[in-house]
Amino acid sequence: MKEIETLALALEVEKTELKFYLELAKKAKDDRARRMFLFLAHEEAGHWSLFEEKFVEALIEKCELPSVDRKTLEKLLVNVDEKNLSEVDAVRIGMEQEKLTWEFYERAAKEAEHEGVRRIFEELAKVEKSHYELLKAQYDSVMKTGIWMDYLDFSLEVD
Repeated sequence: MKEIETLALALEVEKTELKFYLELAKKAKDDRARRMFLFLAHEEAGHWSLFEEKFVEALIEKCELPSVDRKTLEKLLVNVDEKNLSEVDAVRIGMEQEKLTWEFYERAAKEAEHEGVRRIFEELAKVEKSHYELLKAQYDSVMKTGIWMDYLDFSLEVD
């Protein structure tokens, strides 16, 4: 897959994750859950911004508008029925999505043509993995104690 196509896919993934977390924040009954989902939405918006910058650079360089391979995009996105989604299910689905995304970014980094794009994919793979770990800790906390942990107590530092 061409780098510009990979960037286009990354933009779509980040946009979908941003919308997902914003919807969950709107529906969350627990204040700590709402703050965690808003934090994750903010993070995804920042990732979208980074990819947008590199995408525009690639457009200028290549002078071609890529198409997004919808079949590949569908494989990168968890199918969600948001109508009857509990907060616990939302966290589990978020974990699945973050795992798909971090693995996609790891593969994209290996295939990147430009060093700057490679570094962004590598860094965001680490961040998406830390999002997975945050959601996993939340899931474990909820399943064992029934209370939401405060995401601010969880380190999101990446190596």
